[in-house]
Amino acid sequence: MLEILHTPLLTKSMKMMMYRAVFLLFTAPWCVGRMRHSRNQRSCYDDIVELTEEDRLIHKKLKQYEYRGTLSRPVEKFTDIIKIEFGLQLIQIIDLDEKEQVLTLNVWVDHKWHDKYLTWNVSEYKGVTELHLPPSKIWTPDIKLYNYADKRISEYRDALSIVQHTGDITWLPQAVFRSQCNIDVGTFPFDKQTCTLKFGSWTYNGNQLDLQFKSGQANFTLADYTESNVWEIIEAPAVRHEMTYVCCDYPFIDLTFTLVIRRRATFYANILILPCVLLTSLTLVLFWIPPESPAKMMLGMTLFMAFFILLILYSGNMTPTEGSIPVLGMSIFMAFFVLMLLFEANLPPAAVRVPILGTYYCLNMVLITLSSFLNVFVVNMTFFGARAPVPYALKRIMFTWVARMFCMENLVLPFMNDGEMACSSKPHFMGVNSENKWSNDWRGSNECLLTVQKDITDNSSQLAQIHAKVAEIRNFLKLYKERLEEKDRKEKVTREWKALALVFDRIFFIIYLTTIVVSLSIVIVFIFSS
Repeated sequence: MLEILHTPLLTKSMKMMMYRAVFLLFTAPWCVGRMRHSRNQRSCYDDIVELTEEDRLIHKKLKQYEYRGTLSRPVEKFTDIIKIEFGLQLIQIIDLDEKEQVLTLNVWVDHKWHDKYLTWNVSEYKGVTELHLPPSKIWTPDIKLYNYADKRISEYRDALSIVQHTGDITWLPQAVFRSQCNIDVGTFPFDKQTCTLKFGSWTYNGNQLDLQFKSGQANFTLADYTESNVWEIIEAPAVRHEMTYVCCDYPFIDLTFTLVIRRRATFYANILILPCVLLTSLTLVLFWIPPESPAKMMLGMTLFMAFFILLILYSGNMTPTEGSIPVLGMSIFMAFFVLMLLFEANLPPAAVRVPILGTYYCLNMVLITLSSFLNVFVVNMTFFGARAPVPYALKRIMFTWVARMFCMENLVLPFMNDGEMACSSKPHFMGVNSENKWSNDWRGSNECLLTVQKDITDNSSQLAQIHAKVAEIRNFLKLYKERLEEKDRKEKVTREWKALALVFDRIFFIIYLTTIVVSLSIVIVFIFSS
């Protein structure tokens, strides 16, 4: 036979087959003898690899399952119902994406059922009471997340199942579930969200598979839960349902786990709410600055921009001249635009309800935008000057009633006719509520000149020159008096317009202060009552 193997006519592959045949020919009788004399019918390779009782049991059960298959339920009759106990152990809330409305959870999924084909006698295998088998080799229930929102094919991580000698199987794989969650942002950032996870068999109906809570515990297990920095768990109940769908005539069983969580609002209060309140309150400063002051136009640009750049960095590292537009109001408006960007980044793109905080933001933006127009109106009124006198009706209403209501009587008293008579003893501004510096009665000087002229002869040329000079001085003084009176009149009108502008400033201040306080109170009451 060795000569045949060394024959040059045989190819390499034929020689290999001949070598294998010779090897089996010599070793087969020895292996058969060993199998006949072995009490446990062990393999002839046991002398090379010594198998434990657990190894033999695993080989035996997996070989049996390979024969029966993993597709059918492990029951005696087709009409029998297999009972599955199911539970969820919450480990971590990974994320709640408000924009995509997707909840991501890290959980341990607890399955338990009985498999009649995976039982054995412990005494026959030297006290082996449990095995650890891969779930792909045995039958496992097809429990699926109904409201999933995931692109991944598999949600479970690989984990062995624990098989008891009685046939009870426990399978506890790790899983990351991404489920749909309807987001209600009506009270953002003090919102409370309710998300559900619906589990059930995808193919077995209630007459084939009975799905129950493990140990009767109808809620999430929170023993190993890691606290979230964003969300606080309020409650985590679960409910069992039997539902009939359009596709089928028989009921399906599902277990619906509900997670009620509330947002921790401290971070958002510092980033969104507090700057909003402070910025709106700073608009009140605009109505206290004198209209003629350049600071009414310029104040706060550097402060606001630096403040909100700081806020953006913090959020990213953790969620003058007259006639010009008021720069302070525009700076506040730009700061609010930055706030709106931060606000929009934390909300769904198409929410069913408008957040109350979003409404509050819009109101404040309207107030800030309107404050720019109102300040332009006040500045323009201040520099309106003597182009026209203040209308009598407006002057009467604003100086008599409104100024008295806002405790501004001292400001407008010099411009009121009654005040001129009552306050004659008080110091006056030049040309306002003061007596005329020049009398309109020139008869005294004329009479004196006539008396002198009667006593002196008309032939005196020297006296004639003196008379001409006196007449010239008299005309000059008359023109100078008229100019001073016109200047005093214009200054009085200018001051009346400035006083009127200050009264309007006080009106706008009271209106803004009332609006800010009332709107903030309504928002706070609405949020905390919800």
